[in-house]
Amino acid sequence: SERNPFDLTLKSEDKNYRLAIEEPDGFGRGTTKESQDLMRTMMTAHLLGPTMPEKIYTNFDFHFSELLDAMYEYYGKKKPRILKVGERLQPKIAGEAESERSLRVATSHSGGLDSVYRIAKLLESEETPLAVHVGNLNAKGNAWEAKASREQCESWNVPYLQVKLRNSSGSSGFDTMRTRDLLLALMVAIQGAPNNVRQVQIEGGMGSDPSKYHFSESIEVWSWFNGLLKDIGLDVEVVGVDPGDIETIGEVIDLEKRLGLKMLPMVQNCFSAPFQLPHNRRKWERETPIIAQNSSDHWCGSCFKCRRMTLGRLFYRDPSLSGVSGEERDYFVRDTYDWIRNYPNNGDLLSVSFMNHLALLEGLNFGEGKSSPGGTIDVQVSHLINK
Repeated sequence: SERNPFDLTLKSEDKNYRLAIEEPDGFGRGTTKESQDLMRTMMTAHLLGPTMPEKIYTNFDFHFSELLDAMYEYYGKKKPRILKVGERLQPKIAGEAESERSLRVATSHSGGLDSVYRIAKLLESEETPLAVHVGNLNAKGNAWEAKASREQCESWNVPYLQVKLRNSSGSSGFDTMRTRDLLLALMVAIQGAPNNVRQVQIEGGMGSDPSKYHFSESIEVWSWFNGLLKDIGLDVEVVGVDPGDIETIGEVIDLEKRLGLKMLPMVQNCFSAPFQLPHNRRKWERETPIIAQNSSDHWCGSCFKCRRMTLGRLFYRDPSLSGVSGEERDYFVRDTYDWIRNYPNNGDLLSVSFMNHLALLEGLNFGEGKSSPGGTIDVQVSHLINK
């Protein structure tokens, strides 16, 4: 776009796709021209990720084509041809930025459990991080994530910034991980530059097997990308923090006690759409009133993320659920086993940790001769979750 150097449109034969950084105004200030060129290349990669066409026509000078070459090669495709088309646009270069408070670490902050865990661990080590929320990066839940992430940081006195996207990129589902984490980390690094950020933390769980890990999850790709950041004048390292799974909830419960902060009730943790939530929650208010009363307003109780949160809080004895009766735990365990049987497509979401903790919680409830609700369940656990 002539008006916005970070507003890109991909025109295909049947549809247009768009990715734009709408806020803050002047995104990129305080970074080098090369950093801003790389940002456009990374946005282009995100737009191209779902289809990876052989020929790419651009109306601006394209830099860092090696990023696209590496992505295509990772998926066994030939390097793309980048061709010029139309009148050339010269993207505006964002200028200098006023010096801000120096903060060594920035962390991507969605408002979910893993990002809350990263902030809690940093605060425990007496490190005040810069929390950067990238709005509209995901396909749904964006308004709630933005609200929750801001409220969390205000409550914990953590500096907070937001990058707002307009995102109709067509990149969604598991395949969005072809480029998503690289895009996310670069936006956080650029937004944190005026604060002299030297480390960017994102969710970990990276690996080396291309059959199991996407391009933006590859350890080797991240090693190369961190070197590229230094080369373009961003003196920052991206670090993946792998918090685990159900165990993370137990860790956050302990961190809450040590820090004296209320954290878990503020986690944005639900897959349900806002119009679905009241109906889904009603069952739990009726059958498990103590659990429902002590869960957040954006907890439906029934989706995978809400069940994951409840399972961890019950197993690791969240003090706010100390009044939960055996009958309520019994209902949660039985209903969760029924949910697993009735919705086998959720097998992609169920980790080994989830199933083990559910079985152990079942044992606590049914250790006195009661019949087990679990029985034999054949669950195919996705490698994308169990890593």
